[in-house]
Amino acid sequence: MSGSELDNIGGKIRTLRQSKQMTVRELAKLADVTPGLISQIEHGKVSPSLSTLKKILAALGETIISLVEQDIGEQALKGIIRKEERRRVFVSPGLTYELISSKNKAYSMFISYLEPGYDSGENFYSHDGIESGLVIQGSVEISLGDKSVILNEGDSITYPSTIPHKWKNVGKVPAVGVWVVSPPSF
Repeated sequence: MSGSELDNIGGKIRTLRQSKQMTVRELAKLADVTPGLISQIEHGKVSPSLSTLKKILAALGETIISLVEQDIGEQALKGIIRKEERRRVFVSPGLTYELISSKNKAYSMFISYLEPGYDSGENFYSHDGIESGLVIQGSVEISLGDKSVILNEGDSITYPSTIPHKWKNVGKVPAVGVWVVSPPSF
């Protein structure tokens, strides 16, 4: 992953933190991470795991999708997002989201790209709402509490987001899926 991809998240976190007049130490304490990690993320030196990124954004009162929605143009606000206008967010090494829904309070919809062997992090996470996903390419193992299932191309799943969950690409090709999260808490 290149530095510019890491800056995509780090720079937005720094801007959000500064707009809320928070110090690096204050954000680190709220997110239960070290100030050094926040600084490294903000300067594009490291990329957080999905679970760490969610903790940092929760401490800022934001979501992953809200980072992308800040940049959506006038056409997308009308509900149309042309393929060439999609916003991408590099979530962590091996994981990229491409926003395909315009900003709304009901749901967020995005395409996820997960490289072989990569996952959402070793920790489970949960949030309010419901999630639905469709695997377009590859194989993804989804763990929901103490149960796991492997989804292959063409398989879909819907589950309450309040169930602790995590996922991993268990195939040999990038896993591509379309996901809907309601409300847009992701």
